[in-house]
Amino acid sequence: MKTEYLKIIPKLGSLDDSDLELNRTLFKFKIFKKGNCIVKPGTNTQNIYFLVSGLVYSHSIEEKINWYEFEGHSFADIESVFFNKRCEQYIRCAENSSVVSISKGNLMELVKANHNWSVWYALFLEEIIQRLYYYYQSLLVKDASQRYNELVELHPEILQRIPLGHIASYLGITQVSLSRIRGGKQRKKH
Repeated sequence: MKTEYLKIIPKLGSLDDSDLELNRTLFKFKIFKKGNCIVKPGTNTQNIYFLVSGLVYSHSIEEKINWYEFEGHSFADIESVFFNKRCEQYIRCAENSSVVSISKGNLMELVKANHNWSVWYALFLEEIIQRLYYYYQSLLVKDASQRYNELVELHPEILQRIPLGHIASYLGITQVSLSRIRGGKQRKKH
């Protein structure tokens, strides 16, 4: 019997149904309530997550919003998974969320045992690098107004799903500045 939630894992053209079916026991499905922590600081989580439904975000101990992830995307504590360090952030559910996870160890076993999983992993890492590069470039060359407009364009539902204070924190600005941007009253750079 196929497990429908495994369809969330981005195939990127390299996996077929038999690859997923053979290894479905290595993936764990879990439902989290709004506000629940998936990852806490001080832990060394080795899990890579795929968001089936809902919305998750990362924040520092000081409550600075680092990122949001929407349905269909992966997330992890990068330092923990790829550098074997303890987490320095929370990953929390902004909504009731369904998540599929796999430990890095189990994923590496798949990569070693199956060529299709090796190809998938290389493409998956490439996708992560592209997302990180896009985020980095956005911070370097775009002001808060541009980043806000892009965020709303990419995710029009965001204003209904995320508190404005969180959006301001994510953009690195105050709520007053966000109000100005939303009202079209931000100061133009000369």
